[in-house]
Amino acid sequence: MKNPLKNASKKKKTLIIIGGIVVLCVIVSFIKPKNDVPQGIFVSAGTVSRGNLSQTISIKSTVEGSDSANVYSAANYRINSVTVKEGDTVTEGQILAKLDADDLTDEYNKAKISYDEAKRNYNNSKALYEEGALSQSDYLAAKATYDTSSLTLSSFNITENANVTSPISGTVTRVNATVGKLANGGSGGSNEPLFVIENLDKLQMKVKVSEYDIGKIKVGQSATITAEVLGDASVTGTVSHISPTGEQRDASSTEMVIPVVIDIDKGESNLIAGVTAKATILIDEVTDVLTVPIDAVWEDPSTEETFLFIISENNTLTKIAVNIGLEGDFDTEVSATDETSKELLTEGSSVVLAPSYELADGMAVTVM
Repeated sequence: MKNPLKNASKKKKTLIIIGGIVVLCVIVSFIKPKNDVPQGIFVSAGTVSRGNLSQTISIKSTVEGSDSANVYSAANYRINSVTVKEGDTVTEGQILAKLDADDLTDEYNKAKISYDEAKRNYNNSKALYEEGALSQSDYLAAKATYDTSSLTLSSFNITENANVTSPISGTVTRVNATVGKLANGGSGGSNEPLFVIENLDKLQMKVKVSEYDIGKIKVGQSATITAEVLGDASVTGTVSHISPTGEQRDASSTEMVIPVVIDIDKGESNLIAGVTAKATILIDEVTDVLTVPIDAVWEDPSTEETFLFIISENNTLTKIAVNIGLEGDFDTEVSATDETSKELLTEGSSVVLAPSYELADGMAVTVM
């Protein structure tokens, strides 16, 4: 007679073994790669998009009046009065400050006496010389003295030297002149202007464009001007002048920059001179074009042809040749070179980012 306990134990072991096999199969099914997912090197992917693209150059500089003048005085006289203040509007030739010209008047009077004496002596010498009663050398000496005194007297323009005037029409933006102060800063001179006059009706920016970008800049190009004082708003500008020569960026750099002037249309905005602003110059723009991230383009160094690697739905690669158009900051315009490429290069297609030499047409990949 069979032992029922022994049979039960044997059946229990059989069930445990079968259960273990089932669990193992389940684990293997998860570990084993699925046949419908190609295995290959890992790649990052981007997307072909359709839209507008622009190329710009952004440069920061200070907003200035379109016309400005630093006003100095050559006369070393004390300032008696200052007739304007910051913010005043002045016209060309208007008096900004009056100087103590008493010393100048005394010097002028002395020069006038010397001139009158030299003139009388010259006229007498000329008459005697023409009569043969005076030598030529004495006549020429009298004439030289007269000419010198005449030039000296003409240099004493009391009206001009006793007043500091504005060379242009505009707004007084700085007043450094002080009553009692020497107009030219004393015998040692001063680099500080007495007044700064600017035409604030027309603002501009003088920017310095790198020699590597200047070939893209043209007179007439539009610019967008932004600044902290404008908040989220902006104003427009136009490139009005490009310097014919370059200059060194700074003492420690070998890079050359070219001065460029941008005229600003401030409109009704509160943009003012003296603030820092950013000018974004529009170089070129295109609309309704296909674009890809810049790092999706691969160039063959031997042929200089450009390619994209299109990732198909089953994660295999198709290498297509493309033409490159306008390049923006992050994306570039692309177009197909033939009908086959045109079928694959469509909006929404996936492309490999930063492709490498190890990629090839038909290769299976895994998108990260």
